Formats: sequence, structure tokens, C-alpha cells
Amino acid sequence: MTLAAASASAAGRMNPSDQRRITKAREHIVPAVAKEFGPKARFVHLFGQGANMLAGVVAEIPEQPVATDDVPLLAIVQYDETNGAVRVVDREFKYREARAVGRSVALLDGQGNLRLREPNGRERLLAQKVGGDLFPTAKGDALVATLVGDGEGHETSVGFIDLNGRVKVLADGPGIDATPSISPDGKTVVFVSGRTSVASFFVTTVEGAAPRQLTNIGLESHMLFGGAPEGFVPPPVSSHHMEWVGNDVLRYNAGGGEFWKLNVRTGQAAPDLGGEK
Repeated sequence: MTLAAASASAAGRMNPSDQRRITKAREHIVPAVAKEFGPKARFVHLFGQGANMLAGVVAEIPEQPVATDDVPLLAIVQYDETNGAVRVVDREFKYREARAVGRSVALLDGQGNLRLREPNGRERLLAQKVGGDLFPTAKGDALVATLVGDGEGHETSVGFIDLNGRVKVLADGPGIDATPSISPDGKTVVFVSGRTSVASFFVTTVEGAAPRQLTNIGLESHMLFGGAPEGFVPPPVSSHHMEWVGNDVLRYNAGGGEFWKLNVRTGQAAPDLGGEK
């Protein structure tokens, strides 16, 4: 989640339970960040859920908008949703992302180096040329991520990285394959691809089966001029805003705090507005 998800303009579209989660996170993380990093520091990202949620902290908010490549690097804190506890993982502002992987923490630095910090404090390199979108397996024995492409016309690919540092490319289509997520049973990988000219969900397996398009089938980019056409399913903000509801349904943030649910078998998708007040 990002702080933008809690903006007033988004509040009317958010599931009430998501509103409560963000409000609770703010109440605990904001004062802890000010105490540990100073009054100008702000937390700007939440990575994951539950007891092992991590938060990214910037030293200060830039006065002017910055390009994607110039986004400030992050220090990392851990936030336990179950009891509100906050602790510092790394004080240095040098990371793009972080995710808990089992009892360890995966840290992605600004140069695309992915390292694993174990509970005993030992740190080792897992992979290089990692673009981001870290998403761990439920077992905590691996993660999927977006990799920086080497081939001409292939900007990014989707990879599976185990804790021994072995990297397997699962999807590498023309243009961008990115934002992967892996099901709780560790068998299904869903990702976003631009290979059809419209950002759409595709599905593959950890064995690297041929990707199958799930959403926006038949749509082309020119059809989006003037607004989203009927049947358009928005892509996720990032893999950090995804959570699985069983092995068949993926819940994700489509932007502005609006969450959707996607059936990864059928491709059926709809907003998840919730019924609680």
C-alpha cells in the first residue's frame, strides 16, 4: 500500500476494512518514524501484510515531483499489524523495496542487487539485475520478482528466485512482463504484461508454462482513448498491493485505494468494495 491509498478522494471507493488497516498503520508508524529518523522523515510504502509487514521510509518528501528513476531510496522498518510494534530493520536510505521471506528479509538496493538478511544478521547476495515487485512464497522458501531484461525489445521479465540464489525466468515476452504474484500453494504465478499493447493479467506456473492471458482479451491501446471501455480490468499498482484469497482468487489495489478481486482460473474480475461500514 502507499499513502496515496488513504487520500480523501479515494476514501469513498475503498473497502472499509482497508481504510481501517491504513489508519491503524499510520497511527503506529508515523510517530515511530519521527522518533527514529527525525521530523522530516516519512513512511511512503507498506510491503506485505500481517506480523511481517515492512514499511519504506524516506528522509524527507521531495519539494518537486521526481521522475521514476529519481525516486528517493528507502530505509526499512518492520510493522507488526497484530500488535502495532515497529522496529528498525535498516537505517540507511539505500533500498527500493523490501519483503519478509519467512524469518528473513529480502532487501533490494538502488543498483538492482537483491540480498537476503537472515535472522542472525548474516547477509548474502541472492540475485542481480532485479527490477523490483518482490513477492514471497507462502512457505518463505523463494520469491518471484520483476527482472531487468537484457534482450532487445524485452524490457523486463518475470523470475523465480530461490533462497540459494538460483534464478529461473518464467515469462519474457516483448516489452514488459512484470508485477508477479505467486499463489499460496506455490504453483500459480500471475503477472502483468504489455505484450498485447494493453496492460493485462497473464497466468503461468512455477515450471514456466506458456503464459495465458486472463484479462482485457481483445482490447487494444487505441480503445482506451477517452476512457476505459466496458470490460476493462485495471492492472495493479504493484505486487506489494496484492494478497491471495485461497489459491484461485487474487485481491489487488488498482489505484486510488480501490481494490479488485481476480479469479486466476477464469479471468473474471470485479471491484471489491466490501459491505462493512
